[in-house]
Amino acid sequence: MFVVRFLVLLLALSVVSCGGPARVEVFPTEGKLLLHGKPVGNVTVFFIPVDNTNPDAVRAYATTKPDGSFSLTTFDAYDGAPAGEYIVTLLYEPLTSALTRAKSKPVVIDKKFANPATSPLRATVAKSPKNVLEPIDAK
Repeated sequence: MFVVRFLVLLLALSVVSCGGPARVEVFPTEGKLLLHGKPVGNVTVFFIPVDNTNPDAVRAYATTKPDGSFSLTTFDAYDGAPAGEYIVTLLYEPLTSALTRAKSKPVVIDKKFANPATSPLRATVAKSPKNVLEPIDAK
């Protein structure tokens, strides 16, 4: 009987002590990134909540495909983002290998798009089974 009580207590303590951010409901979200009206690939888009000042808050992100399309991830691959208003920031990390690098001009993205304080890009995720955002154009 003592062993059963000990195991129940141990289980209860392990559940209580689990840390990490609280998992909130997310909604599948797809979009397309354009740079001066043209699709751009290999850019990471970050969705930062407009009204959330908590630095530990969950943030959705995605990396664009060559056609500029993306599907947001928050907890699990392509699960979406919590409903709300977002500032969208962009990060482009060029591929350095001559074998994997595209044979075209490198992408140049204005630095204002990398900072949430200066990025003019905005998006809204609705409480919907599927969100398809208007194209986001970084001009």
